[in-house]
Amino acid sequence: MSLHLFEQFTYSEDDWYIMQDAHLKACELLGLDPVSYKNADRLARTIMNIFDGGARDFQIIASIAAHREAMLDRQFATYH
Repeated sequence: MSLHLFEQFTYSEDDWYIMQDAHLKACELLGLDPVSYKNADRLARTIMNIFDGGARDFQIIASIAAHREAMLDRQFATYH
């Protein structure tokens, strides 16, 4: 049972490539530099959550993540 849980919560090399491509594409859609973006970690967690939800197309993941990130940025800008 523990091996199954371990496999369930680990990513293959291909999974990491999909998420990396999604991160780069999301930053491109947002017009941001993926290296210097101050919320790159938050964006990465969003991408991982979308991936964990079953999405595997990096363009779809990127589009959803970029939309969520834009909404968060807009929301935080309103409150500050």
